[in-house]
Amino acid sequence: MSDPGMRPFGPEHLGALAWTLPLMVGSSWLGRRWLRRASEGRDSRGLAKERLLCAWWGAGVVAINIASIAYWLMPGRYDVRTSLPLQLCDLACLMTPLVFMTRWRLPRALVYFWGIGLSTQAFVTPTLDEPPPSARYWLFWLVHLAIVGSAVYDLAVRRFRPTWRELIWVLCVTITWAALMVWLNESLGSNYGYVGRGDASSPTIVDLLGPWPARVLIMGIIGSGMFVCLWGVWPLWARLRPGHRAPGAR
Repeated sequence: MSDPGMRPFGPEHLGALAWTLPLMVGSSWLGRRWLRRASEGRDSRGLAKERLLCAWWGAGVVAINIASIAYWLMPGRYDVRTSLPLQLCDLACLMTPLVFMTRWRLPRALVYFWGIGLSTQAFVTPTLDEPPPSARYWLFWLVHLAIVGSAVYDLAVRRFRPTWRELIWVLCVTITWAALMVWLNESLGSNYGYVGRGDASSPTIVDLLGPWPARVLIMGIIGSGMFVCLWGVWPLWARLRPGHRAPGAR
């Protein structure tokens, strides 16, 4: 059961949404504004400002990754069943700096699909049983802010649009990861990726999918369908708006 202070949409949950969501929206608004003003010739430093914002955001995510890994590996807290950075949110956060520091599309595709498709669940049903001012509380929200905020920024400001090849690539990577996690969970008695036998410490959507192992298959079908929708919305949007840039153009 979750701590009463961190029940979904309780005071601490709403408090976290009150600062994470404005940061996502505000950073995307600033980035778009600077790039638009630069393209219109109204701000000669707009592009430099946007690049500086990306550099600071990427550096901040690196710091969050270091802090999160160090926190879980500290003596007295380390447990091989829970401390390894193997959750999809952990892997997505590790790749997020590449979104801002490179133009490499593969990590951008992973952060897009894993961030918007999966990590957004943390903002609805956070698997957290510690309220502030605990370090775990802040790390949880900073990690998910880094993932989802980065995916939203790349989508809204840098105009990332996934191609169907990137969809297939992400599906293959995700299925391979899930298969490895099922094997690892059986070996360790863990629940990495929520594809093990165990239950999360706090209620999630996974709880509604039935017993293991059937729920793993259901999760795979739902996740794959969600990824297809996240890809398919952009070709559909391009058809509805003939002048719209083709998916994957940047």
